[in-house]
Amino acid sequence: MTQPTALVTGGADRIGKAIALHLAGLGYHIILHYNYSRDKAEATSREIRAMGVGCELVGIDFSKEQDFNAIFGDLLTRHRIEVLVNNASDYLPSHINEDGIGSLHHHMRVNFEAAYLLTKAFAKLMPKGNIINIIDAKTEKNNTHYFDYLLTKKLLRDFTLLSAYQLAPRFRVNAISPGLVEEAPPVAKGAGYVAMAAKLVPLQAAGTVGQIQKAVEFLLAMESVTGQIIFIDGGNHL
Repeated sequence: MTQPTALVTGGADRIGKAIALHLAGLGYHIILHYNYSRDKAEATSREIRAMGVGCELVGIDFSKEQDFNAIFGDLLTRHRIEVLVNNASDYLPSHINEDGIGSLHHHMRVNFEAAYLLTKAFAKLMPKGNIINIIDAKTEKNNTHYFDYLLTKKLLRDFTLLSAYQLAPRFRVNAISPGLVEEAPPVAKGAGYVAMAAKLVPLQAAGTVGQIQKAVEFLLAMESVTGQIIFIDGGNHL
């Protein structure tokens, strides 16, 4: 339990995987959470272990009710968790005119409540630490075909600010809001979508997972920084 550990939710693929690999490169043991993507999680864990650090896989369905105090407490029997990266999310289309709240409940649990409860468990069970929430640059806008997704990400944005104030000085809480990312285009879009869409943002360039990795490292290193949201979106939030 001497090696510092980072818990990365949704770490099997895409941005979560890039963050987990970068933290491993910084010397952190990795707890890699996944839901459905066990094969991808196992492949990522092999890459991490090849870097000379440990990796534990944790499969949890955040869309179902969980006892996060018990989950975190169990992990702490084996690891000294210093960093929590709340990256897991689900991105499904929805509209305000749809009947019922099933979609809201799903997105709320996966995109917000998991981060909310993991943060509270972390703060309850550890004396100090760093929390980084992965949000979305779209939270600065209101035109969307993904109503429930965006609503819950907006909630996570405000939770970042509230928890940063409430948990200081023991914990620092910050966030990264990606926009277009070259290596992680929207699942439903074609390969050329990012290049085409990037022409419409102020810097006319998409972000990269490398930039997100650098932002994570920056936030961990800057001991006087809390309650900040770094947009990696070519200025599109403006």
